[in-house]
Amino acid sequence: MIESALVVLIPSVLAYANGANDVSKGVATLVGSGVTSYRRAILWGTACTALGAVAASVSAGAMMATFGSGLLAAGIAPSFPAAIGALAGAALWVLIATRASLPVSTTHALVGSVGGAAAIAYGVGGVSWHVLGGKVLIPLLVSPLAAFVLGRLASRALARAFTGGGDAADCVCVGARSAPEVAWVGGDSAALRTMPGFDVSLAAGDAASCRRAMPAALRLTGDHLHWLSSGAVSFARGLNDAPKIVGLSLATALLAPSFWTLGSKSLFVLVSAGIVLGSLAAGRRVTRVLAEDVTPMNHREGLAANLVTATLVGAGAVYGLPMSTTHVSSGGIVGMGAERGSLDWAKVRQIAAAWVVTLPAAALLGGLCCVLARVAAF
Repeated sequence: MIESALVVLIPSVLAYANGANDVSKGVATLVGSGVTSYRRAILWGTACTALGAVAASVSAGAMMATFGSGLLAAGIAPSFPAAIGALAGAALWVLIATRASLPVSTTHALVGSVGGAAAIAYGVGGVSWHVLGGKVLIPLLVSPLAAFVLGRLASRALARAFTGGGDAADCVCVGARSAPEVAWVGGDSAALRTMPGFDVSLAAGDAASCRRAMPAALRLTGDHLHWLSSGAVSFARGLNDAPKIVGLSLATALLAPSFWTLGSKSLFVLVSAGIVLGSLAAGRRVTRVLAEDVTPMNHREGLAANLVTATLVGAGAVYGLPMSTTHVSSGGIVGMGAERGSLDWAKVRQIAAAWVVTLPAAALLGGLCCVLARVAAF
């Protein structure tokens, strides 16, 4: 019976830790650029992440396969102590990092913890190193570098696109107004008649000038786009992170000798609830670091970083490449800060050090939790 309780408890704790550490990755730019408050940003990010997690329940087979059994070598019979130890080790490390206000990768922690637990349980040969390297480690290493470069380029492109004549344009207005339209009417003896019609017009400028010129128009400002891009990042994060936790949890549940039937849909509900709770209860600590400590930013620069993050993480979720939202989001923000020349390099080095430590620390904790589970005779 205790195995059943652990299969519910440990994934819930891991999901809680994921929410507490990772909600920041989609909303930090909203706060850092002054678009909104911490409370509203975290509520928005939590809601969009939950939607992504729900969507993942019907579209994330590739990610679940990778993290369900794809990390073990062929012929290895997985054991419950190793599986529960891997989940527990990852959860512990992400909780420790969150307490220290360090933005770390849950994906990185899971990979390290699985490796540590598997090495204890099955030996070094029990890990599928080619899968671990090709489908996990390479995306984890390449994605922040790609985000850094794209963050710089996107920030530069948006600055050029929305700045003209020395005044920063931040609004596009789309409106329709009545206009005469000439049409042919009649049969053999055709005649001309004026009919009512509409003329669609488009204007760009700052929000105040758009409002004066076209008071009835639909106005799309940079802040609106920023909110949408933040929601896209959070949605992509839910789409990417939830199936990793569910894949490992489902494999663990199937190994529990006395576990009642719990399918993937039920696990998605459990994991989604944990992510939401962690985001709302403890999401501010890491959000503050990315929003305030790495670099100043305006809403256009924050938008650039978010667009890069949403694109890369969304693509990773679709193709089953477990990119870290932490690495991608941080890489985009650092790239944007490098473009404006305002990075706090001491904070950047601290975050990078946490990334380097995550793999060995999670491996150590995963191996330790595996040993404890074996001693407890699970």
